[in-house]
Order: sequence, then structure tokens, then C-alpha cells
Amino acid sequence: MLKTALIAAGLAVAMTTGAHALTINNKSENEISIGLDQGNQESVHKIAAGKSMTFKNECDDHCGVTGPWNFSWWAKTGDTIDTDGSCLTCAKDDAS
Repeated sequence: MLKTALIAAGLAVAMTTGAHALTINNKSENEISIGLDQGNQESVHKIAAGKSMTFKNECDDHCGVTGPWNFSWWAKTGDTIDTDGSCLTCAKDDAS
């Protein structure tokens, strides 16, 4: 019974992993560069035109996201950012 419970718990975590990541959708016709800043570490990523990237480790809790929109967006794990290369919207999974 304990083995079954552990397997079920593992599957539940695996199925919800996507909700614990930051996703950025590049809806433009050009490659964009975005930066993720967690205070003590920063990373820069290129996202191809029309593609998306999911960040599971670079934005564990909250992070600043910069890009071609010329300001930093304070994002949290679970956020989805859509950008056309010049502006962005952030559709949060919850209302908090």
C-alpha cells in the first residue's frame, strides 16, 4: 500500500510540473532575447520566432523578466508571458 501511495504521489508531481514553470511565448516573426534575473543569478535566452520556452529552474519563485518591451516584468512561477516582440501580456494562472 505504501508503494502504491508513493507511485501515485510521484505521478501527481510529474503531471503538475508544467504549472511550476515560467513560460514565454514569442508571437512575433523575429527571434527575441529575454533576460531572467533572480537577484543572485541572471540568464539570457533567445526564443525563435513563433516558439515558446519554459523555464523551470531560472524562475523558481519570482524573477525579473526583461526583453524587447524595454522594462522588467516581475514574474512568478506559473506565469505565462505572451509577447509580439514589442509589448507583452502576462496571463496569470491564478488571481493572486
